Amino acid sequence: MRRRARFAAVLMMAAMAPCAGWAAGERATPRRSAQFAAPQQQPVRAELVAEHASIQPGGRTRIGVQFDIEEGWHIYAKDPGDAGLPTKIRWTGPSWVSFGPLHWPPPESLLDPGDIRTFGYSGATVLHSALQSRLSKMDPSRNALPIRAHVEWLACKELCIPGSAELELTLQIRDEPPKFTPHAELFDHVE
Repeated sequence: MRRRARFAAVLMMAAMAPCAGWAAGERATPRRSAQFAAPQQQPVRAELVAEHASIQPGGRTRIGVQFDIEEGWHIYAKDPGDAGLPTKIRWTGPSWVSFGPLHWPPPESLLDPGDIRTFGYSGATVLHSALQSRLSKMDPSRNALPIRAHVEWLACKELCIPGSAELELTLQIRDEPPKFTPHAELFDHVE
């Protein structure tokens, strides 16, 4: 209950922050909503990335969402602490593909407005899962593997902005060993 009260207080402060400038006599600038930023002001960019450019039948690779977060902003970890909301990723793909659990890098300890201790990420981070193909051999009707990710996050600085993205990526299915993508180094921080 105490945690919810703190979170409600943070959201209330975030909602009231734009009013402080108005009370001080500052001119208002047009916005869609007082507490939410317009899409061009979103402080987080999300991109679907893969460790390999292709996958073999029965093969395995890692896919992830790379978050690029503007300076001063942060998103939240699996356990966000006393406030915030965990970042969510929902993978979808063909029935012959399975996705492993989401892997989280160690989070930073953050201090949100109101001296509320939270855990999350700033700068850039990648949340990823293993992807396993259950095809036993090459099938001409299945030469590509479309992957989709529905992503949701809460980005905070002095105020919080919810964000989401629908991301897509297609891996080729090939018999030859897969080659690394330019994003492969992003997966080096884990197993």
